[in-house]
Amino acid sequence: MSDAGDSPELIREAVLNHRLKLARPGRRFAPVAGSRWGELILPAPEEETSSSAAGLRVALFASFEFGYMALEAVKAYARRFPDRVQLVGLATDDPINPTAHIGLKKRVWKYIDSDETVVIETAVVDAALREGVPAYTGEIKTDGFRALLASWRPQAILSCVFGQVIDAPIINLPAYGIYNFHPSDLAHGHGAGPAPADDLAARGATSTVWSIHQVTEAIDAGPVVAVSPSINVLDLSGSLPASSLVLYDKLTEPVGYLAACLVDALWRRFKAGTPGRLDSLDVGAGIPADLRARMLEPIRTDRHVATLPLFDTTLLAAFA
Repeated sequence: MSDAGDSPELIREAVLNHRLKLARPGRRFAPVAGSRWGELILPAPEEETSSSAAGLRVALFASFEFGYMALEAVKAYARRFPDRVQLVGLATDDPINPTAHIGLKKRVWKYIDSDETVVIETAVVDAALREGVPAYTGEIKTDGFRALLASWRPQAILSCVFGQVIDAPIINLPAYGIYNFHPSDLAHGHGAGPAPADDLAARGATSTVWSIHQVTEAIDAGPVVAVSPSINVLDLSGSLPASSLVLYDKLTEPVGYLAACLVDALWRRFKAGTPGRLDSLDVGAGIPADLRARMLEPIRTDRHVATLPLFDTTLLAAFA
């Protein structure tokens, strides 16, 4: 229960923490020095797994349904191939806290009501904790977070819908690089920034792609490593949906396969003992035909689907 004098942001934080504690008693919450919002959330003792300490150490900076799908894919890959990859930490947006500096009025969160926002943030954090992975919801450009990230010892970082600008100390930390997923054709100069749906509407585009690029301090400006097959963004009437969330629902499904594909490629560099950033990756060659076909289908609904996406684990057969 919150005191009557608590600020709205503390009340919202309490809602999140209460939901997480109810899901699994024993989870712990700790401030991180220097952060003006959020906190570190640690798994309950029974959630902490005894890792084999094998494989590439991967951290995620991820939020929203796109980031949730990427997280679920990396988790599934690590379960299927436990000697290849370890998920070691999650940093995520804190959109229920209005003081968080994550572009709440410019990015995807502006389309989502407060109830769904709480559900999504809770689900992303819980998805990490259930895997025995710590989750951080605060500020990253602080000495406290840099020390925390160093303790996770990530060798690669994947970013997908993360609301903070990532600076050089973080970019230069992982030996195998840091990569961002963005739903627009960055290689041809389209859709960089917080509103890729607006770019599609402005250009009258009929399709888009996912770009995976190396992260630099300039937003969405790093070298493009991979481009997905084309995704149809029109509805049955041949129009771009009026709701950006309906469009984003269509774009969610390929994220899981793309995340697994990137992790697999990074693991292969790790196995070969070749550190350094990945410069190119063909994500189209092995994509299952049925997934490619669904990407080309028109959007068949005019309503946003509020349920969380599911990662299809059968997609991992491509990496065996």
